[in-house]
Amino acid sequence: MKEVLREIDTRIKRLEAEIELIESRLEFLDKIGASSKYKLLERQQSAGEIYILFFMLWGFIGLVLLLYLKYKYAEVLPFSLTPYILLMVILILLPAVYYAIPSRKPEEETPMDYLNKRERMARLLINRFYKPLREALEKNDNVKLKELADSISMGELARAAEELNEGNPKAMAYALYIYLARDTVSSEEIQEALALVKNKPLKLLLSTLLKESSSKQ
Repeated sequence: MKEVLREIDTRIKRLEAEIELIESRLEFLDKIGASSKYKLLERQQSAGEIYILFFMLWGFIGLVLLLYLKYKYAEVLPFSLTPYILLMVILILLPAVYYAIPSRKPEEETPMDYLNKRERMARLLINRFYKPLREALEKNDNVKLKELADSISMGELARAAEELNEGNPKAMAYALYIYLARDTVSSEEIQEALALVKNKPLKLLLSTLLKESSSKQ
């Protein structure tokens, strides 16, 4: 078990090192003014969207006015308003269709967004997975291990594990479930789980469990 705990400590240190590296990169980007440039671009994009909304509002008001004139003074006007009404409808619908279509290009992630996301995920894995995992294994706390298995299989922790290449979340959860059922599972089941797990601490945990299981047989 000591080897497993040491491997967990190694993973924590690596994630902490990544956090430090990210912080230094963010500081560098801030010094060269990259963050302010991206903020300016975001403001420009927001301003463009506001202009489009005003354009749609103007078009809607124009459409209402044309409809009013058509039904109020249709007999007096020397020309048909129908083409103008259709034109206003098209002008209103075009921006609406642009925002509604699913193929619309998503907003690009800025370097700062990417780095901040990785930093947040690294902290998440340290504080909500690796540190609790170490403590639970040290204290043989099966309740906590069950909670960790449940939480790593989905949600934010699962996304963080995938994003930071810590392993497949489902396989990580399965490894913990196998460990929890260590008194009843067979060596074959442990080997099967071992083949699926890429996360080093959990792989080492299953390897240790497999050795113990083989020695009992």
